[in-house]
Amino acid sequence: MGFWGSYVVCRSETPLDDLRAVIERHDGIDEHEHRPGGWQIGRYPGPELADEGPAMLPELAEETGAPALTGFVLDSDTVFVEGYSRGGGYWRACLAREAAEAYCEDDDEDFDAEFPLPEQAAQAATTWAREAGLTPDAAGLLATFTEEDSDFAEELLFRMLDQLGIGHG
Repeated sequence: MGFWGSYVVCRSETPLDDLRAVIERHDGIDEHEHRPGGWQIGRYPGPELADEGPAMLPELAEETGAPALTGFVLDSDTVFVEGYSRGGGYWRACLAREAAEAYCEDDDEDFDAEFPLPEQAAQAATTWAREAGLTPDAAGLLATFTEEDSDFAEELLFRMLDQLGIGHG
């Protein structure tokens, strides 16, 4: 059985578990990673943050003064990515698209309308990264949004973060 839960990514001097936008919605972080430039990545187990992106991300961006994103991982099979920046607004996409579509097949929503194709997802992510002051790898983002074969979808999420320019220390 894989991981079910969310990753929250933001740039802030304040620890993730002290940010109001996050602590009002979840009981606590189980992994925390710091990256250069003040970026933080927190892992939150369970479904609590799965549907919170549209409300939480603008609040988090306001609180931190920087773009923010989340990735909801479903059993390590796929990741629903949501991002927000003041200039670019809210966007969403998915990693391991075929697996994501399989999870959504019983929904009454139009999957392609809900989750843009890899080209549009890569463009939204690139815009987000530039607004965050990062230097994204647009071609790498497109390849990651197109990738279907990964043992753990979290690997795709962390690859995407690297390609956004949120590098390792």
